[in-house]
Amino acid sequence: MLKRTDRNSGALRSQAAMISDSQIAGFVFDPSDPGRRFVVEMLIDGFPAGVSRADLFDRELAREGAGDGCHGFVFTLDPSVLHAARRVEIRLANSGDIVGAPLFAPAAAPPKSDRSPGEVGWDGGLRMTGWVDGDPSRAQTIRALIDGEQVAETKATRWTHIGEGHEVRAFRRFDLDLPLRFADGLAHVATVLNEEGTELVGSPCGFVAFRDGLARFLESRAELDSEKPRGDFYDRIVPQSLPLDFFAQWREIFPPPAPEADARSLVGVALVGDEGIEDSVAGLEAQRGCGWVAAALEGGESAVDFDPAMLREFLAGDAKDCPILAFAPSGTVLQPHALAVLAQALAAFPAAPLVYADFTFAEPDGGEWPVALPAFDYERMLEQGCGALFFAARAEFVHAAAEAGAADLFRLFFFAQDRRRVVGPRIADPDAGQAAAAPVHQPGFLARLPRLDLAKTSARLTRAVQGHLAARGVQGRIGPGRGALLPSAIVARPAPRGRVSILIPTRDRADLLKACFDSLARTVDLAACEVVVLDNDSVEPETAALFEEIAGQGGRVLPVPGPFNFSRIVNRGAEAAGGDFLLLLNNDVEALRTGWLEEMLSRMAEPDVGAVGAALLWPSAVVQHGGVVLGPKFAALHAFNDRIDSDPGYADLLRVAHECSAVTAACLLTERRLFLDSGGFDEARFPVNFNDVDYCLRLRARGLRVVLTPHARLLHRESATRGPERRPDQAFRSLRELRNLRAIWGEALTADPAYHPMLSLDQTPFSALAWPPRPAPPRLPVWPQPRPVPPGF
Repeated sequence: MLKRTDRNSGALRSQAAMISDSQIAGFVFDPSDPGRRFVVEMLIDGFPAGVSRADLFDRELAREGAGDGCHGFVFTLDPSVLHAARRVEIRLANSGDIVGAPLFAPAAAPPKSDRSPGEVGWDGGLRMTGWVDGDPSRAQTIRALIDGEQVAETKATRWTHIGEGHEVRAFRRFDLDLPLRFADGLAHVATVLNEEGTELVGSPCGFVAFRDGLARFLESRAELDSEKPRGDFYDRIVPQSLPLDFFAQWREIFPPPAPEADARSLVGVALVGDEGIEDSVAGLEAQRGCGWVAAALEGGESAVDFDPAMLREFLAGDAKDCPILAFAPSGTVLQPHALAVLAQALAAFPAAPLVYADFTFAEPDGGEWPVALPAFDYERMLEQGCGALFFAARAEFVHAAAEAGAADLFRLFFFAQDRRRVVGPRIADPDAGQAAAAPVHQPGFLARLPRLDLAKTSARLTRAVQGHLAARGVQGRIGPGRGALLPSAIVARPAPRGRVSILIPTRDRADLLKACFDSLARTVDLAACEVVVLDNDSVEPETAALFEEIAGQGGRVLPVPGPFNFSRIVNRGAEAAGGDFLLLLNNDVEALRTGWLEEMLSRMAEPDVGAVGAALLWPSAVVQHGGVVLGPKFAALHAFNDRIDSDPGYADLLRVAHECSAVTAACLLTERRLFLDSGGFDEARFPVNFNDVDYCLRLRARGLRVVLTPHARLLHRESATRGPERRPDQAFRSLRELRNLRAIWGEALTADPAYHPMLSLDQTPFSALAWPPRPAPPRLPVWPQPRPVPPGF
């Protein structure tokens, strides 16, 4: 064990100790100036290894009356770094004074600490997140206390992944939201306990929350105008949220949008079926801002199919003077301004044929659950009927669809895409003509829908997709999916012709590479592919032997020497590859079953798809990657790594193919020509992190789509080769890459079309409501544009 020392250095009290095999903690306190905070630096064998501000809460100091107790610090490093050290010092920055006394490390590694009960940390606003040890089959109760009073509790119902390589486990994860009364702009401290009353590591947690964010808090203080940019940035980095089950309270604070002016439109409302019609009529009678006429269309087998003759009769009769018609299943209850808001959205986009809005699903107990939709997503439209359950369309469009024989809401909605023609990336203005056929998304939960019979609606969706693809002249096999909340279908297009070059960067770790290659041999026709192993300075004999084995089975090993730069390694591989398509595959990824590559290729059948990603699982069966969401923490994060493999995901997103702003390069399919024409990965700005995000955004800037398919699932031992980045030089490089991402793609990070402006931007996408919501005007799937950043900035 390392020595623990405590000493007085002049007037200062200080302490430094090793508290685990990866952490050194202590405090610095000046009794003569209790409000003073010190900056400390850590030196390992004389070399600087980290800097920290000693302002963390220390319970013992607080009990002793040492100021407010906020004089502590913690340094976290890779255990192997500390175990190899001989002398560790914590010093006051710029003075050389040693905090406590030097820590002397023995040659042997220190024993492991007792098993942790779990961990917790502040996630911004009133939210604490963490994980808890215990029986994974049961959701433990987590409690929060402030000043000795229990103020909140929650169940650990989500999941997380702890460990590295083969030493991994799935643990129960929790989101703990504190009461709104603590959003008062003052500093508070919460103690977080597990079910047995044991305090979690990281507790007590200090936090501060502002009722509507720091930026709005500062708006009312004219003398602080200079601080408003800082407030905006703070709100991006430390966003606030409310849990999804607080939807009723959230809507009271942030009611649905109202039209800016009287829409003065007459809207025809077609309700499918007659079940719950009284509730729908009551919602119509409460409409404000426009007039309406309504009809109940005779239903069929499901809640979405109707008699087309009745629709034509309605169009020719009561609705003949209506320029706009709205559609929903009977039993749908509209918010008071819903029709006027939809009419205003169509007026804002004159070329758009229709507009759709978000909705909630009613529960038997009277509660509601919000379904927040993306900007128009063609892939999700096919596999989920996204947008087709509640929308409004121009009368001329509805007349044309009715004459074409549309007999259900899905086929009616899809008719806008029947003449969809795509030829590939746009080289000119990426915004030119994009609104010609794209439906508009109006953010805001404007209707409450009844729950659907998924078997019947999924069957109807399948038939509607078949009719739509036939109208486009596109071949494909369509079957029912496994929707848990919404109807779903699975669309399998014929894969485009062409050879695939599978690029696998590696450095030693023959065990990982062999498992990866063997999984390819089991699941892919390697004779039709080219496997290129990109060797970055491997030296171990077993790796050389494996290279010979791979070469003997038709693979190729391409040396790419030099310091690790993932972007450079991939670029050299792409230049040397001979295939039409590139599959970027990490050496710690393993294919689980056949058909995954064919599924990814089939998504490339549409010429406007630039990249395809797969769903990736950790060995613990927790989801590691379900697409990339832009914006959380003003960065880019993987979606759904709080879910287990069997979880359908928010609004069934882990069961249907859908568009994302980016997918991970751990398993990414793209055209080789497109990759090279786009300049490949950025070796200077993004040598290790965010190169895949940057590439996908550059594709989207050219009008191309990025698709995530959960029908291809692989195992990913994330960072098993290089390990987690904990060294100071790695941390500094990661921070520089994050700053580059924010500088170049900052506007895209604030408005992800695949994410909703009313969902939170904390570290767990799709888990909470934004508080406050971000601006939510009607929107199209706009293409992001990079900001030129001069060299050196």
